[in-house]
Amino acid sequence: MFTRRRKSWKQSTWKQNGWNQSTWKRKNKRHSWVPLVLLLLGLPIGLELLARLVVTLTGASQQFEVTQSEQDRKVESYRLKFLSPAGQPYSKLPGSGELSAVRNSLMGYQLAPQQKSQFWAINPQGFRDTDAVTPEKPPGEMRIFVLGGSMAFGQLSSSNQTTFAHQLEELLNNQVARQRSSPSRFQPAVLPYLAEDVDKALTLPPRIVDRQYRVINAAVPGYTSGNELAMLIQQVANYNPDLVILLDSYGDLVLPSSQSGADIPGIDQVLQGEVQEAQGLEAVKGEITHWFEQLYLVRGFRQYLLRSPQPQPASTATLNLPIANVTLDQALAIDPAELDRRVDRYQNHLLQMVRWSSATKKRLLIGIQPEISDRQSLTPEETVILSQLGTAYSEKIKAGYAELTAAADKVANTSPNVKLLDLHDLYAKTPEQAFQSPTSLTDAANQQLAEQFYQAIAPTLAIQPKPFGS
Repeated sequence: MFTRRRKSWKQSTWKQNGWNQSTWKRKNKRHSWVPLVLLLLGLPIGLELLARLVVTLTGASQQFEVTQSEQDRKVESYRLKFLSPAGQPYSKLPGSGELSAVRNSLMGYQLAPQQKSQFWAINPQGFRDTDAVTPEKPPGEMRIFVLGGSMAFGQLSSSNQTTFAHQLEELLNNQVARQRSSPSRFQPAVLPYLAEDVDKALTLPPRIVDRQYRVINAAVPGYTSGNELAMLIQQVANYNPDLVILLDSYGDLVLPSSQSGADIPGIDQVLQGEVQEAQGLEAVKGEITHWFEQLYLVRGFRQYLLRSPQPQPASTATLNLPIANVTLDQALAIDPAELDRRVDRYQNHLLQMVRWSSATKKRLLIGIQPEISDRQSLTPEETVILSQLGTAYSEKIKAGYAELTAAADKVANTSPNVKLLDLHDLYAKTPEQAFQSPTSLTDAANQQLAEQFYQAIAPTLAIQPKPFGS
């Protein structure tokens, strides 16, 4: 009796709530997977927490820490981060770094003003300098502007102070300081009366014009001659430079002849909507992979069970070059006709800069930048760099440099205001490492580069002693 009553009570209760026995069973079955999901999620979390506890208690934390090397931090800091004219990042462009560059219709892109990192500082005018530059020169200042791409910018240098531009400024101002403190160690303003004293005086080093020298680094990573021409006319000319240094050549050899200057790599595909969503998925996949690799369980499994080697440093082979998704030997000209077109483009841009120099009576110093394959004795680091450039790289780059240097020499001979400085084999016999990438120098190599430009510039600034009695 009681059993029937309990059963009838249950049935009446289910009916009152709109249930029946089969409904209850289906609902109960529907939620049966929840504990399993919680277990699957909780188990790896618990194991990860346990692994971290064990690592902490055993004092092995340092072995599991993911520490980014100084070189990797430097590469990330110097890698360009491209922004739209409105200052918004292009989300579909891969490989974004920390050095912000804003798209510009005239110059392709230009560095965003007033930004700073551990390794570089950009002033309010977008130049690599700690101080602002005014259009009006202070009294007694002589301005030297540096134009160029990654090497001229000082890519991968330790600071603004270790770039060749800053070190050149120090060399010039240090000579002025020595002239003031020890005038007898330099040629006099007026030659002595006696002939033997004249000969003795002329053996001394000449003095240069007594000014406050300022070398302003207006180079931008990835620039080629077309970008530099636009930068000179549109921006640098407004600051009334006394001398312009142009250090380039490399970018023009890898940039296709169909382009007049470097632009944001891959920007056309982004703007035309040709970038597939798969690229966005790849970016998300990369973020997930990066997060997954931070887990102590994963790192412990790889380190102690698989004995996986340590991760390799970030590649710098194509850092900030105006190419995308190809090796350097693939970016270099395939046939002689394409190489001729690239060299002609470079020559035409140089010719326009020379015409500006002649019209404004400003001096122009053209430098052919150093190149890694000319090294006679590579360091282990440089051997790794060269191995990443492709099998046909050395042969192609030598052919390109030969034609490009001949074109630059032809242009330089058209004006007395222009001088060519061929530096492509500057580090051929240097025993220590000179290159950090095909377009990046070590701090010591930047110092050597500054000395070369100093030796080329100082004679043009030398003061000829006046004859006695004049």
